[in-house]
Amino acid sequence: MTGTDTSRTEERLRDAFDTAAQTVDPGTLAPLTVPVRRKRPAWTVPSAVAAALVLVLVGATALGMRIGRAPNENSVPVAGTPSYLLTITKGRAAVRDLRGREIAVIPEVKDRYVSVAGSGRTFFLVAETKTDEHFLYRVMLSASGRPSRPKPVPGGAIRLAREIDPRGYAASPDGSKVAAVGRVGDRSEVIVIDVRTGTRRTWSAPATGWIKSPTWSPDNRTLGFIWWEDSSIVTKLGHLRLLDTTKPGDDLYDSRPVRNIGTGDNGEIDCFVLNSDGQTLTAAAQFPSMDDAESKNLLMRFSVRTGKPTGWSVRLPEDSLTERIDESGTHLIQLTDGRLSRVEDTRFSWLGNAHNYEDAAW
Repeated sequence: MTGTDTSRTEERLRDAFDTAAQTVDPGTLAPLTVPVRRKRPAWTVPSAVAAALVLVLVGATALGMRIGRAPNENSVPVAGTPSYLLTITKGRAAVRDLRGREIAVIPEVKDRYVSVAGSGRTFFLVAETKTDEHFLYRVMLSASGRPSRPKPVPGGAIRLAREIDPRGYAASPDGSKVAAVGRVGDRSEVIVIDVRTGTRRTWSAPATGWIKSPTWSPDNRTLGFIWWEDSSIVTKLGHLRLLDTTKPGDDLYDSRPVRNIGTGDNGEIDCFVLNSDGQTLTAAAQFPSMDDAESKNLLMRFSVRTGKPTGWSVRLPEDSLTERIDESGTHLIQLTDGRLSRVEDTRFSWLGNAHNYEDAAW
C-alpha cells in the first residue's frame, strides 16, 4: 500500500467515524469501570514492555509514520488554526488547504458562486442567477475536508445590490443565521435569514451611501457592519455600527455607531470583524500620505464600547478589503486584490501566490 493509499484510507476512516459518532446516543453508553490489576511475575514486565515497543515501531512503519522528524516547514505555525478554506475563483467553489492546494471541488449549481460565509465546518455559498439576485446553499465539511452536496436554504431569492463589495454576507457563529447587507433602490438594507426555516427580518433606511462588511458577535444576536449613510464627498459620513437583531423594529438607524470610518490621521477603515471576546473588533485601516513611502496599512483592534484603539496592531504590506475570522477568534484571513493572506497573533503571511480569489472563508 502506497503512502497516498494510506492517506486516503485514513480519511475514509475519519469520515466514517464522524458519521458513526453522530448516531450514538450518549445515554446508551455504559459507565466506565476501573479494571482490576492482576499480579504477574516480575520477570514478565521487561518482556511485555519490549514487545509493546516492537508493536509500536512496526505499526508506525506500516502506516508510513516518521518518528523523530521535525515538523514540515509548511506546517501551520499557530495551534488551533482551521485546516481548510472554502474559496471562490471565477464563479467556482473549492475546498483548499492552508497552502492553497485544492482538496475538493464543490458541486456546481445552476448559477455561479459569488460569495461564501462560514462558521466552523458549516459554510454558506451565495449563487447569483442574474445581477443582484442571490440564492443561499449550505455545505458541510467533514474532518478531512470532504464537502457535502450544496443544499438550498429555504426562503427563495435575496435581492440586494452588492455595489462595491461582493462579499456582503456573514454566518452567525452557531451557523443558525446568515446576514446580508446591500441596497434596494435608494435604501440601505440588512437582512437576517433563519437558515432552517428561511424566515427573514429586514432593517432599512433611506441612504445615498453604501453598506458592507457584515460581521457577527459571539452572542449570535449582535450584527456589525460599515454604513456610509451619506455618499457626499464633502461630509464623508460613515460609521462602524452594531445592530441588536433580537430587538423589535425595522429602522436601520436603531443600530449603534461605534466609531467613524475615519480619514487621514485617524485611519480610513475598509472592513472589520467582531472578535470572540465580545469586547473588541479588528479593523483594516489605511493611513495614506502624499509620499507613498510613508503610507501604511495596519490591522488594528478597537474597543466595541468606546471605539478607541486598544494598542494592538499588525503592519500589512497592502490594504485589505475583506476579513474573515475563525470561530476561535484568533485567526484572520484577508483578501487583497485577489490574493489571500492570514494573520495569527501578530504574524502575517501570504496564502500562496494566486491572485484570482473572489472570496474565501474558514
